[in-house]
This record gives sequence, C-alpha cells and structure tokens, in this order.
Amino acid sequence: MDSSDTRRPNIPLERMETAEVLSCIEPFVSARPAEIEALARTAGRVRRPAGGPVLAEGQPSDGLYVVLRGRVNLVRVADGGRDLILSALGPGDVFGEVAAFSGAPMSTTAVAAVHCELLRIPAEALVEHLRREPETMLRLMRLQHERLRDTESVASGLALCDVEERLRRTLARLAKRQGRRVPSSGWILAPVPTQSELARMVGSCRETVSRTLSAMARTGLVTSSGRRMIVNEDLINRYP
Repeated sequence: MDSSDTRRPNIPLERMETAEVLSCIEPFVSARPAEIEALARTAGRVRRPAGGPVLAEGQPSDGLYVVLRGRVNLVRVADGGRDLILSALGPGDVFGEVAAFSGAPMSTTAVAAVHCELLRIPAEALVEHLRREPETMLRLMRLQHERLRDTESVASGLALCDVEERLRRTLARLAKRQGRRVPSSGWILAPVPTQSELARMVGSCRETVSRTLSAMARTGLVTSSGRRMIVNEDLINRYP
C-alpha cells in the first residue's frame, strides 16, 4: 500500500467533517459512502496534552484512533525503565487497530508527543463495520503488516547499525511519511521530534544524537531551524 492508495487532502484533517476524514485515510478509503457515514456517527474527537497517555501496553484498545493533529509515539518500555519509540505517527495515521480483535492487548503504549487532536472509533463500531466491509479488514491487516515491518527495521537497526546510520534511516522515514517535499530543497519536517525523542527512536542518548545531527548538518544532509528540519534529497534517496 503506498501513498497513491489514499486521497489525502491539502487542508488540515482537524478542520474536516468526520466522514470526510474517514473517506480519505487508510483503511477506510474503499468503504461505501453509506458505511462511512454510519461509522462517522459513532466516532468522537478527543484531545490529549503533550505527554498524555492514550492507550497502554498490555491493555485492550477501546477503539481505533486517527491522528488529526499533532504526533503520537508508540512506545515499548524496556528492562530498567528505559523506553524505545518504535513509531512516530502523524496526521492521517491510525493506531489501536487491535480493537478489531476483541480483548487483544496493545503491544505498545501510545503517548501524545505534543498536544494532539484524535478521532476515536469505538471498538464495537469498528468490528461491526469490518463485518460489513471486508475490504477495510484487508487494508487494516496491511497496515498491521507495515507496522510490524517498521518494528523489525528498528530491531535490526539496533543490532546491525551505528547511531548515525540509525538516525539517518529514522529521519528519512519520518520525512517521507510526515514531511512535505520542496523541489530543489529537500523534505521539510515540522515540527521535528526533539533530540530526546530522536534518541529514544534510535536507542541512544540525547548528547550522542546532538553530536550526530551537528555532523550531518556540516555535510549538508540536514538543515535545522527551530522546530523545523530540512532533510536533504540525497539522504531520502538512500532509503527508498
């Protein structure tokens, strides 16, 4: 499933009607209009402050969540209390898909990285929708497969790559999924995760990430300004 399968609008998702949001994001893009309207009537919008938990590892999900604004981190806590960010989700991304499988526990904790607005589809409504729209179930399974592939990529990176390589891969992935391409400049990622967040994504410490980013900036791979970062096209092309 690639970006051509979706019909992402140019206007922010939080400004759109719920049915419009659902019709342009995975896994609902193939659902019939009447089904989208029925699902939209069950959905509600929720907000979480920065650092606010949404779903907890080991607990069932109370619904499928869509990020409308902000960023949500999927976190796994390791031995010793340290945690690792396995995925950073932006507008249009979904999580809590285990709600489709009654009682299945979350494998990660979902935490708002910044102030977030989310759309929540109750678990019961999601299950009923999937029974009537099997194509949505197939697309949801593809999303789960992509999530698993990302997790495997993080795991292999921790085992096989140094910090700079892991950071390059992470920035390229974030830019392609949440950034905006500007011809002749690269990909703009805004707001860029903090250095502490990036450290938790690559299994390192903030000081090492800071030094690595400085080295990457000197070679022109990234350019930072406040909460905005431009990722060079050459770096993006290294990780198709």
